[in-house]
Amino acid sequence: MLHRLPQGRSSPGGAGRLLLLPLLLGLTVMMMMAAVVVEAASVEEVDSEESEEILEEDESVSTEILEPLSSDLSRVTPLSSWLIFRRNSNKGDNRKTKGSRRTSKVRLTRTSILQHGLPGPPGPPGPQGPPGPPAPLLPQQQELIQELQLKLRDMAGGVCVLCDRPPRVSTSFLSRLLQAVTIPRRSLLELQPFSQPSDSERSLQRGQSFNSSTGRYTAAVSGFYQLTASLLIESGDRAQVRIRDSVKAAICIESLCQSNLSVESVMGVAAAGGTFSILLTGTLYLQAGEYVSVFVDNATGSAISVLQDSLFSGILLGV
Repeated sequence: MLHRLPQGRSSPGGAGRLLLLPLLLGLTVMMMMAAVVVEAASVEEVDSEESEEILEEDESVSTEILEPLSSDLSRVTPLSSWLIFRRNSNKGDNRKTKGSRRTSKVRLTRTSILQHGLPGPPGPPGPQGPPGPPAPLLPQQQELIQELQLKLRDMAGGVCVLCDRPPRVSTSFLSRLLQAVTIPRRSLLELQPFSQPSDSERSLQRGQSFNSSTGRYTAAVSGFYQLTASLLIESGDRAQVRIRDSVKAAICIESLCQSNLSVESVMGVAAAGGTFSILLTGTLYLQAGEYVSVFVDNATGSAISVLQDSLFSGILLGV
């Protein structure tokens, strides 16, 4: 017969169940720890943000689990110690940062550099390109250029020589000797008369300052004049020739070849005689009203002749 146990006492089977409860909890904790370890290994490969979310979920789970455990068991279990360790492993100096992936990328870049080698030195510079178009002038530069042009015009008396057009030649002449002129031995003679300019030579005439009958040109204005004389001279045979025998030609101012500045040229005469030429060219400054003419000094022992078509010309260069 079975005897009924008295109320208020527990049966031996109930006591056994109470003893098996910690063992079941321990097995459950071991299985959860293994799952958490596997999950932690996979979580480390994810970004820091995902790991933080997982940790928050773990914390919430741990708090839910710890509450009944703390109410049922008064001692520390392996599960509670593992959750406390997980909760505090990502705080303070042990906190993971997002730069872990960057360091791995940098390491991969360095390893690739070590595999392929360092970059070589820079190559030589390329050829220089063509010059670009000139830059346009600034408004300030254009104003300065205009002011400079106005000042130059004022300094030149309102006439810009090279700005608008070339200067007009106001005075020039060209004339040829009308006939041969004989010059006796040891004598000085002024060449005259000269002929009127031909049709082809009229374009070279500016002004009426040359007197063809006297062979004199009178300056209309004071200034610098370019004067030229090309003389063709003929001399006869001489039985006796001295070293000093020569012919001198000169363009003189006011017929004063010795005192005034003149353009001169000297030519020696051979004993056999013949025809030779003398070229005179130079610049003289003439005052208004002064005249110039051509003189020939025969320093030989016989007469000479200045042939027809010998040339005398002049032009005003400037004041």
